[in-house]
Amino acid sequence: MGEDTKNGKPFGGPEWFWSPVTAAFTTLLIGGVAVIAGQPWLCPSLGPSIFLHVHKPNLESARLYNTVMGHLIGVAAGAVGVLLTGASQAPSVLSSQTMLLSRVGASAIAMGICLLVQQLLKASHPPAAATALLIALGGFKLVPSDMLAIAVGVGLIVLIGEPLRRARAGILFGDKRNQ
Repeated sequence: MGEDTKNGKPFGGPEWFWSPVTAAFTTLLIGGVAVIAGQPWLCPSLGPSIFLHVHKPNLESARLYNTVMGHLIGVAAGAVGVLLTGASQAPSVLSSQTMLLSRVGASAIAMGICLLVQQLLKASHPPAAATALLIALGGFKLVPSDMLAIAVGVGLIVLIGEPLRRARAGILFGDKRNQ
């Protein structure tokens, strides 16, 4: 953790205080902006991303690059799974409570591609696997408004969560360590 140079303690206080407060703050800000805009910018896969940013800021998977690329890969992997299996014609598992083989296939393909590409690009971000599954299971459709909702949600995490992550990790902007 980053340390206050005056007293050697982590920036923001003890972990039991910092993580829940900054996670709630980040979620509240993203949700508030989403309510004001009337858009679904707060989605389930963003919760684990927020968790990583505020609770495990030194992990490579919490870095800006990993967060953005990870979710981008998750979206692409989910889309490939849906397109290859024809799952776009199947009802959403989340709303219909019905699991069809095409959605299972889309999920398997999405997870495999997501993990493979994240490893190849050194962009591991586990929460992005949830993004891939949300698309493969039909929680998000392959339409511009849904893809934009994911992109804006990730963008808000970067805008709000990245400065908090860097502050907690003791990384100054421009510093090359653990960016």
